[in-house]
Amino acid sequence: MENERSTILVVDDDREMANILVEILSAAGYRAIAANSGADALALVRRDHLDLVISDLRMVGMSGHQLQVEIRRLAPNLPVLIITAFGSIQTAVESMKLGAFDYITKPFSNDELMLAVTRALEDRSLRQEIKRLRGELAHSYGLENIVAASHKMTEVLEMAGQIADSAASVLLTGESGTGKELIARALHFRSRRQQAPFVPVNCAAIPDNLLESELFGHVKGAFTDARQSKTGLFQSARGGTLFLDEVGEMPLMLQAKLLRVIEDKRVRPVGATEESPVDVRIVSATNSDLEAAIAAGKFRVDLYYRLATVTLVLPPLRERSEDIGPLIRHFLGRASTEAGRPIPQMDPEAAACLTHYQWPGNIRELQNAISRAVILCRNNRITRGDLPIKIAGEESAAVNIEEAVSRRLTIDQLEREYSRAVLASVGGNKSEAAGILGIDRKTLYRKLGEPESA
Repeated sequence: MENERSTILVVDDDREMANILVEILSAAGYRAIAANSGADALALVRRDHLDLVISDLRMVGMSGHQLQVEIRRLAPNLPVLIITAFGSIQTAVESMKLGAFDYITKPFSNDELMLAVTRALEDRSLRQEIKRLRGELAHSYGLENIVAASHKMTEVLEMAGQIADSAASVLLTGESGTGKELIARALHFRSRRQQAPFVPVNCAAIPDNLLESELFGHVKGAFTDARQSKTGLFQSARGGTLFLDEVGEMPLMLQAKLLRVIEDKRVRPVGATEESPVDVRIVSATNSDLEAAIAAGKFRVDLYYRLATVTLVLPPLRERSEDIGPLIRHFLGRASTEAGRPIPQMDPEAAACLTHYQWPGNIRELQNAISRAVILCRNNRITRGDLPIKIAGEESAAVNIEEAVSRRLTIDQLEREYSRAVLASVGGNKSEAAGILGIDRKTLYRKLGEPESA
């Protein structure tokens, strides 16, 4: 039973009352122990693993409120229920301010006690689960788990590690699919803000007339469809990180309002008359040239410098070819796990296709290609036919170039072999082959080493 794994400490200088509560809790299946003073209770808090403390408010020596303060110092996550015969609002407010989960007013029934105990333990269990899941997320999105063997990418990760725990705003630039959001999450989970939310928003995916409300929130009646108040993403990310993806697509009018929020650290919902303080770290990303946008009058230079305290440039996959092999192995493992099948072998020809492809879609395209291949492959082996046509189709030319290099062919020899290959591909039609090569028939004959009448 879950109850048997929960230990509850009852603190009351009235021994009879403490024993009665212990009996009630033990009958419900909990492990209940008693202390008859604040000092004895603190000794048990230090020594034992406790899940809940139930304390009387009025005790000789150390009061329940004083005990709360000490418990919070020793075990901040240990919930406390206060029992009092003085159930005034003032007493309740003071207890809650000091961190009590709840309070119970004497006299109370067994059902009232058990309901309060159940709620307190469920809340503790939920908080522990959230903490565990955040720990898993922090590990999953850790910088150390990002696949990188190339010098360019390891430099990016080293700098990311240096700035992760700072308050500096970060601008991530790079082509689509290079992993900007992955780096943004890693920055968040490496920082002291990791227990608070990471809130991403794609500025290009939300219509201009709705983006302001999404970011800053709105009050009921602020506009036609505002039937109820809405909390904005700045408030949702309080204490954590707000990730503004595709920030270069933000309209100029909204850029001015964003700049004001960043500078003042205060946000005013649409239609509101008052501002609220916000504490968020801004990480933004773009695949466009913001400096060119500034020159064209499409992006505010003052906002740019606010967002780009530190800029990290993520290289495209074609410039970090050393990472392709490790990324393939990483995505093979992930896709196989998701598909519930063993990791397949990679045919050398398929591997050559993946290695020589230029990856215009970067890491995202590579991941999709591997996921597709894992699903389509037969006999637990990925072949060239399991890859998208545009990827498989580039392998032949790439391998032939490598072969030409290994054979030390001259330019004339290479042109001759390529011209013959094109001619063969069109069934010997010299006019069509010349058109593909962008030359006339006479030049084609010369490259083939044949007389013009041939």
